[in-house]
Amino acid sequence: MTDDYLRLVQPWDADEDGTLAETPIFHLKARRARSRQSAKAGRYVYLDTVDWVNVVALTADDEVVMIEQYRHGLGEVTLEIPGGMLDPGEDPAQAGARELEEETGFRGDAITSLGFVSPNPAIQNNRCHTILVSPVAATGRVALDESEEIAVRLVPLAAVDDLIRRGVIHHAMVVAAFHHLAIHRRSGA
Repeated sequence: MTDDYLRLVQPWDADEDGTLAETPIFHLKARRARSRQSAKAGRYVYLDTVDWVNVVALTADDEVVMIEQYRHGLGEVTLEIPGGMLDPGEDPAQAGARELEEETGFRGDAITSLGFVSPNPAIQNNRCHTILVSPVAATGRVALDESEEIAVRLVPLAAVDDLIRRGVIHHAMVVAAFHHLAIHRRSGA
């Protein structure tokens, strides 16, 4: 992506990546890189992982389909929106529609891409896409992964800002998704 805001620093020249470790979710990789502007160089480690998608799903009554689930990284239950990893060859809209129905039993036909964020570009090479599905309705067809325990909760969209402010919603990618939604709504799209 080229933008006038990104012209002061040049990309670094990088050697071929080497794999340090492989897990079901990511590969730990390393590469040597050198600055084109200075003599700075080093070995940099990063997580090579697939893109993710988050789904803002709104009912006709402007309620957000949200999920509660236990997150092993924090050791806590979180309040989030549905989402997950893209399967090979899947685009974000397809993945989002699939994840929404699998995790919540809701679906809708109107899907809009709201944008993407880089979860942590210092150490990860993936993107997290946000899609809007609205309006949605319950189908009852939930198909959780073997290790998932999810409870579905309908939250009034008007309550989301307060839930973020109070730290009830604190997953960074979920907060970013709601920001994308706010931009979308302000633009009148």
